[in-house]
Amino acid sequence: METTVASEPKPKRRSGVPWRHFAPVACWLMIALWTVFALIRLFGLERTWYLDSFMAFTPYMTMLSLVPLIFAVVLRRWYAVAAALVVTVVLGTFFVPRAFGGPDPGKGPTLRVMSSNMDIGAADPQTIVNLIRTQRIDLIGFDEFTPQAQRRLSAAGLTTLLPFNATHPLDGATGSAIYSRFPLSQAGYQLLAGGFGQEYAMVAVPGAMPLEFIAVHTRAPGYDGSQSDWAKSIAQEPSPSETVIRLLGGDFNATFDQKPLRKLAATGYTDIASQLGDGLTPTWPYDGRNIPPITLDHFFADPRVGAVSFGAQKVDGTDHRAIWATVTLPPA
Repeated sequence: METTVASEPKPKRRSGVPWRHFAPVACWLMIALWTVFALIRLFGLERTWYLDSFMAFTPYMTMLSLVPLIFAVVLRRWYAVAAALVVTVVLGTFFVPRAFGGPDPGKGPTLRVMSSNMDIGAADPQTIVNLIRTQRIDLIGFDEFTPQAQRRLSAAGLTTLLPFNATHPLDGATGSAIYSRFPLSQAGYQLLAGGFGQEYAMVAVPGAMPLEFIAVHTRAPGYDGSQSDWAKSIAQEPSPSETVIRLLGGDFNATFDQKPLRKLAATGYTDIASQLGDGLTPTWPYDGRNIPPITLDHFFADPRVGAVSFGAQKVDGTDHRAIWATVTLPPA
């Protein structure tokens, strides 16, 4: 009887790059990617509309920078850990200061101001009027203010609460308006690069220095060829003035992680939300789109203006949250 001896199976040859070789390379590649992003943000090197737009998501990129850091720790690659940690810290310094602050009211009359982008007039007027009533708003600026929106807001009772107004209703996204509890003067409408426009007016706040309010609505860098108009429209916003108190409020279509807005702030403005530690409060988009929300709406104030409070709330029918703030103005 013959005995058959089974041969041992030959070990399978592993194909591809061994994990122990690939993992460190992948780790360093991720660190390099976030390093490039940090350098672009640090030196304002964005030169295309998609990079300009992507910079607005710096807080989210900072949180994601923890991925290569954790990966490096798991691999026990300590040089990689140090490099990844430096990148995360640098990215964090860009936005973390906006989350820390507190009231700095100063002395003088109090003003409660609000801004609402109506999304081509589609925002729910009753919600806006209710907010004006509950927040005791004295002054509001509207973007994308249409003739239909004007009629609907009036029917909802806006002019009863804020009887003074300067309006420029237009079809589409270019209309603007200001409504006030106090008398307005020297009102006008400014057309910005890219086609958007904004209403402005002097507001006679009792006991305060002359106040100029601008309902800001600058262009957005949303497609190829738009970034030049976007940057120009932000640059068209006036700097602070020695003779009047200037307050800018509205949809700037920019965050502090984008160079044009930083340049405007550097002319001397205080961002009210950041002063109060609310600078990361997101305001867009709030219409169901799967886009991480970012902060496009701001109040930029003369440095002599004190900051008391800041808030934001979703309004049905528009992709922007309404924002409001309580400030104090220098006494006359």
